[in-house]
Amino acid sequence: MTMMEDDMTDAKAAPTAKRERRPDATKRVKKSAVTQLDTHIGKELRQLYSSILEEPIPDRFLDLLQSLEEESNNPKTGGGA
Repeated sequence: MTMMEDDMTDAKAAPTAKRERRPDATKRVKKSAVTQLDTHIGKELRQLYSSILEEPIPDRFLDLLQSLEEESNNPKTGGGA
């Protein structure tokens, strides 16, 4: 047997390595870190935009909403298309 044949035989005989699975504890730690990050981002966004939520709605928007509501309550009558 040549050296190359011997190497090929060893490669065929060697079992293929399986991927190691993460332990459940590692998955929980990763999920916990993601949850903590989501919570932190949520708090920061609420703090950043809280002042905007307290601002009054501009009159222009209120007028637009009122006209849209009136249109939906009083559909136009007349000839169709």
